[in-house]
Amino acid sequence: MTVDHVDVPYLRRAGKELLARVWNPPGGTPVRGVVLDVHGGAWCDLDRRAGSHYDAALASAGFSVVAVDFRCGPEHQHPDASTDVCAAAHWARLRAERLIGDGRPVISIGSSSGGHLALLAALRPHSTDGQATELYLDGKWEEQESIDGRVTGVAALWAPVDPAARYRYARSLNTDLGKRLTDNTEAYFGSEKSMTDACISRIVTEETTTQLPNVWFARAGKDENVPPEMVDELARTYRHGGGRFTLQHYPGAAHGFGHFETKQTAHFLDDLTCWLNEAIES
Repeated sequence: MTVDHVDVPYLRRAGKELLARVWNPPGGTPVRGVVLDVHGGAWCDLDRRAGSHYDAALASAGFSVVAVDFRCGPEHQHPDASTDVCAAAHWARLRAERLIGDGRPVISIGSSSGGHLALLAALRPHSTDGQATELYLDGKWEEQESIDGRVTGVAALWAPVDPAARYRYARSLNTDLGKRLTDNTEAYFGSEKSMTDACISRIVTEETTTQLPNVWFARAGKDENVPPEMVDELARTYRHGGGRFTLQHYPGAAHGFGHFETKQTAHFLDDLTCWLNEAIES
């Protein structure tokens, strides 16, 4: 089925407009819910267009997908990106209310560092940075008195959920990949203290007082970017904290495999769509 998309402004920070790419289900298809897509790029690279392959597939399955730009490194530092993702979730919630009369069925997905940011925003859903949060609603900018970035669930795709641990791992690699990951992590977080602040397992253990959203984690079996031990630790911590954590393993798949056609991409898209439907109906 044919899906289309349109770029629209959604958030304004200090006069700078940030865009969302909205993917629409085929004409006449009932909207099942709104999916917020948070792009990856090691906290510094890429933009809202990065997830186009699976965004189009999810729109074909009946979801309204909003893929957002947000403040990244090196120009911006932690927690600017996750603060913007909270605002984007708030905007997606208002969009869901207009589309289907219910703001609850909003789920975020994120690839790589975007999965980390989606989780971070979901666990700190009311984050603000002291600046005015202006959202574009019904053709005009409206300043928000508060932000509600809560989501029903998070699909974290091959995500580096412990930035400090991944930083140490990247530094141990004598490769171009290791250098890029090291440089980008330093550029966005600035210090290992900030990296530790953004560790998802630490937040679940030490900070979270609200209900944990359901998490579906897609792990690539041959992921050279994210050590498997990091993901296993989060799975244990999340479940011990009372959260529902589904770990889906794709043997032989490389980091980011869902962005293009591979032997396992169709399987991944079927699994993701099935989980989204279950999460919205739960």
